[in-house]
Amino acid sequence: MSVPSHPALNTLDEFLESSFDYLIVGGGTAGLVVAARLSEDPNITVGVLEAGIAKLDDPAILMPAGFSRLLNNSEYDWMLTTVPQVDAPKSISYFASIQEWLLTEKQPGTNHQSHAFPRGKVLGGSSAINLMMYIRGQASEYDDWAKITGYSGWGWKDIKPFFLKHEGLIEPLSMANGDDAAERTRPVYGKEHHGTSGPIKTSFATWSAPVEELWHQASKRLGLGWKSPIDAWSGVHLGGFSHLSTIDRSKGSGTRSYAANGYLTPNAGRKNLMVLTEAPAEKVVLEMNGHNARAEGVVFVKDGKKCVIKAKRDIILSAGTVQTPQILELSGIGNREVLKAADIECIIESKSVGDHLEDHVMTAISYDLVEGEVSLDDMATESVLKEAMRKYGTGEGGPLANCLGSTGFLSIPQAATAQEMESIHKVVTAAVQASQNESLKAERELLAARLQNPEAASLQLFLLPSSYDPSRVDGSRAPPTPGVVNNRVTVLIALTHPFSRGSIHVDPADPEAQPLIDPQYLQHPVDVEVLSVGLRVADQVFQTSPLAEKIKGRVFPPSDMDINDPVARETYLRGHTRTEYHPIGTARLGQVVDERLNVIGVEGLRVVDASVFPLSLSGNIMAPVYAVAEKGAQLIKEDQN
Repeated sequence: MSVPSHPALNTLDEFLESSFDYLIVGGGTAGLVVAARLSEDPNITVGVLEAGIAKLDDPAILMPAGFSRLLNNSEYDWMLTTVPQVDAPKSISYFASIQEWLLTEKQPGTNHQSHAFPRGKVLGGSSAINLMMYIRGQASEYDDWAKITGYSGWGWKDIKPFFLKHEGLIEPLSMANGDDAAERTRPVYGKEHHGTSGPIKTSFATWSAPVEELWHQASKRLGLGWKSPIDAWSGVHLGGFSHLSTIDRSKGSGTRSYAANGYLTPNAGRKNLMVLTEAPAEKVVLEMNGHNARAEGVVFVKDGKKCVIKAKRDIILSAGTVQTPQILELSGIGNREVLKAADIECIIESKSVGDHLEDHVMTAISYDLVEGEVSLDDMATESVLKEAMRKYGTGEGGPLANCLGSTGFLSIPQAATAQEMESIHKVVTAAVQASQNESLKAERELLAARLQNPEAASLQLFLLPSSYDPSRVDGSRAPPTPGVVNNRVTVLIALTHPFSRGSIHVDPADPEAQPLIDPQYLQHPVDVEVLSVGLRVADQVFQTSPLAEKIKGRVFPPSDMDINDPVARETYLRGHTRTEYHPIGTARLGQVVDERLNVIGVEGLRVVDASVFPLSLSGNIMAPVYAVAEKGAQLIKEDQN
């Protein structure tokens, strides 16, 4: 039996010989937060089961620019895929009437394509392989969580303290080493909205391509209201800004700050915290007392051996939006019909398990730059890459010490024409009117109101100073052409509040294999209408000075496509839209878990991860996951007695 190579890890024998108050299934973004906070009390014992490998101190994870080599790499990524996104929904369960289903079945999704669905396969979960963008969302969106669930403790004022608790802002300094992003992009923030001593370090970019500032200037000249928010982490982030990333710049050029090196390794000496990797959980063991169920333990596999470990207090599922509903269903908790199809006994019926999957989708628009402009494509030149590696290794920063640095949010009233607003209103009104129950109607009314609200962040745009092929939704990369170095700039356009709803359920043919992931991308016509507006506006920015002078021609969509034709835009979107890696909602607050994150109907079982999010937020979900996990840990502590 192998001996763990890191003091934070344990052997199977050590784990099985221990007695735990709390068992956490999933050592990812949320799970390691909960483990660290619960084990602060030396009298409380905590065990963590992680399906992936450790990869602690891995240079590929730690180097910020290394993220592109982690996604779609089976050493770091579970390599999950969606079912083909086909012409029509497989059922009308989400749709409120035959009329609405008939409207929606005409939507061809994404042309039958199966999409890559990246998830981190290491300790730290997806915080180890993501793009490190630190975005919180808008205050009003969290207040909508409270409104839609009826749980008053889940509004912005209740969650904001947990952002400050997990964040350790490293304020920007004037760079003396030649990198000039601090002067060029001028980060704007207010100290009162940031934590400075939290375990997850955040910082602004220390390098940027010149085209980034030109993009901001052109966006402002276009008249989009693209002014920088006073502090994009205050709960209002409409406009364009230099964003924070989870990069620790306290020493050297900068390294990824993520759940494993923020919450686990600093606490590796705690005798009451044990972590077992490469130990996937199969199910939760439920004990019945009449009609009452209690979670007693977890069945997991390690080194080919099936084991059972018990918890005296709670079992906490932090396996993420994909695996949490699968584990619930394998445990007999879920929709009776889904479980029956998989030949699983339904112990506790919870009809919403695995449903209400939401995911941000994004498309892209890409251009060739004129000769002499700098982009990350220059890294394909050996001498340029060698110099970048030298700078990173000697603590001088450079492009390898950074990820993305510029983003912005737009409302639909800001971006859409009068004709586009009318078209969106027509489709949205039909969806609201077709709602057959008050819960669905309230949700759609809320989403509809956002599309009319000039302060609602309905589109996210972020700049990537490099080539990008949006047609490769399977996560593959085009092989390089010998002797050819592209020099391009790309803007990614993301939909922040989708109407489309999908599901993640066990596969009836093999319930323990990868679950069936069906996000229903672009199945609702509203999503197509909104994303289409974003695509048109993104192109307009590139036709505006001073950015226009740096552009040679458009690559995606093809230069011969009329981007002002909404039919052409829709055709392009259906072949060039993919995940933004932000799935949520499959164990939803108010449906599957209560306001204290207890699984409804089961004692001693909680869920703390992105699957509990009741509605999507504008922006990247890593920061909200940290905040929800911090809040979840506090709730568990409060309930200990």
